[in-house]
Amino acid sequence: ATVREKIFLRMKELNVKQVELSDKVGIKTQNLSAYLKGNRTIPFDVLEKICMVLGLTLGNTDEVYKSPKTTDNV
Repeated sequence: ATVREKIFLRMKELNVKQVELSDKVGIKTQNLSAYLKGNRTIPFDVLEKICMVLGLTLGNTDEVYKSPKTTDNV
């Protein structure tokens, strides 16, 4: 599951609405919606706050964003 999917699942588990989460994180609800829909990139500091509020941790196997290209010869 992607980080966005994990955030959605955790919000559902905790019965947290986007308005409530955006208030706790300190961002506009419209921005949170755009981040969760994938329309905008989630800034790392905002992602950290979201995870803190929801009690999520980011591991090194979590895929925040999929790169459109893979570079095998790096």
